[in-house]
Amino acid sequence: MSQRQLLLMRHGKALPAEHGQRDHDRALAPRGIANANQQAMAILPQASDAMLVSDAVRTRQTADILVDTWTSTGNGLPLRRDTPSGYLASAEQWMDLLSMEADAHNRIWVVGHNPGISELVWLLSGTPVAMATADVVHLDLDLAHWAEIGPHCARLRRHLPGRGH
Repeated sequence: MSQRQLLLMRHGKALPAEHGQRDHDRALAPRGIANANQQAMAILPQASDAMLVSDAVRTRQTADILVDTWTSTGNGLPLRRDTPSGYLASAEQWMDLLSMEADAHNRIWVVGHNPGISELVWLLSGTPVAMATADVVHLDLDLAHWAEIGPHCARLRRHLPGRGH
């Protein structure tokens, strides 16, 4: 079996919705920006990483901060795909998206929303983690192919709270 890794990140803290604004269009709050910057330095990308990102404004902004920070450090950047299917996706929807990923990517970042992101950690690892904004959970998976992803295929390596380590 190949060793694969998932880095699951809940988006940074978002601003409250303005009158008439869709939830999908909410931007990051200043605290969300700061926490995303901090998390970007906690785990640097590897050359063959991929990234799946919900297409909501706050998740795209969180991913933009990760990529911008990594660019400034001179590290490799993950192959990024923003997807409407990631907006408020359930754990099962994320597993479907992950199962279609290329096996050339041994490590995949997911930037999404609760409750789906926390449910995904629980489903894959059996470990309950209530992810707050900007939290990152690092999972190890014993899979030969991403298509094999399923319940209880992962072990929790670490949980990095978004408000400090």
